[in-house]
Amino acid sequence: MLLLLGVTGALAFPIAAAPANSVVLKAHLTGPFIGTSSKATGTATITITPAKVCWKFSYSGLTKPGDSGMRLLPPPKAGVHKRSVFPLTSNTSLKPGCVPTNKWDASSAGWAAEIAANPSRFYVSIADSSWPKGAIGGRLKP
Repeated sequence: MLLLLGVTGALAFPIAAAPANSVVLKAHLTGPFIGTSSKATGTATITITPAKVCWKFSYSGLTKPGDSGMRLLPPPKAGVHKRSVFPLTSNTSLKPGCVPTNKWDASSAGWAAEIAANPSRFYVSIADSSWPKGAIGGRLKP
């Protein structure tokens, strides 16, 4: 049922240069959003299809970027790590990437569909060597 919601949600959003049955989400990433004093900023573009989740980041000001992922809102207090409901990569870079929706475990495809259907309940964050529990983050929007 979650997959059906994700596909239904995809049809409601404008899609530019994305595969059929996909949802394209964006986030503006800042330190204050997740309670840090990081001056880094960035953007995230997440594309979710029934088979895969892809990402493209742009950012400046991060020191040795680390892991990135999608998490349930609200963000935790600064310095507290909140588990990703859908991890993206442990070595975040400016190079785009993709993983299968079922990459992490049996529930990850369900989380991908839930994020596609209800993006405003989730945020993206990127950690770095100065802020290993999260340097910048932002709410996902269609």
